[in-house]
Amino acid sequence: SAGRPKNRPLCEEHLKFAKMVLKAGLACALHDGEESESTAMCVERVAADLMGLTAAVAVALKRELKAGEKGGDGEEGEDACETMDPALVRQWCEFYAEELLPDTKKFVKKTSSKLDAYGLYLPSRMSASVPQELLERGLKLGSVEESKEEQEAEELAEDMEGGIKEETKEPENVGKLDTDQDEGDVSMAMSSSKGAATSPAEQVEYDEYEYDEYDEYDEE
Repeated sequence: SAGRPKNRPLCEEHLKFAKMVLKAGLACALHDGEESESTAMCVERVAADLMGLTAAVAVALKRELKAGEKGGDGEEGEDACETMDPALVRQWCEFYAEELLPDTKKFVKKTSSKLDAYGLYLPSRMSASVPQELLERGLKLGSVEESKEEQEAEELAEDMEGGIKEETKEPENVGKLDTDQDEGDVSMAMSSSKGAATSPAEQVEYDEYEYDEYDEYDEE
């Protein structure tokens, strides 16, 4: 409709700005010796803004994840299912669970002890949060598609590797033929050397026989 904003609350641009605001806010933490009434008021304002950002992200995540569960049940559900990017919503859930919520809690806890001296107080709890079960479901969004893509890539790499091995594999009968040929050459060489070694001995035996025959003729 015409009243809806151009960008959805959990768009990629807003995620980038939310990370920038969190980083800038955490950098405003008071160090030892910096406490004064003016600095306390400033850091109190920063802490309140971070708590407001955390609550706003929690509300948007809850609305987005619950709308995705409806699967098109109602106008809002249809709109959310058509435009929701599972991978982007998962990034928002990761940012909320791993950075925004824990870092904001630590900042508020550390700052509150320094604000008490100046009569400034921060809320002890966030005004909104995401149920743990719903948050865990959001952290798994897009993981199924990515795992399928990784599995397909691994299978493709294995097929390519197998094809390369088949192309470079040497036929089995080639090695066998070479072995048979080598054995035949060795056998022929051994036969030749054996013949060459026995020939002089046989020749000597024949020569002695011939000499004995001539001696008999001389005696007659």
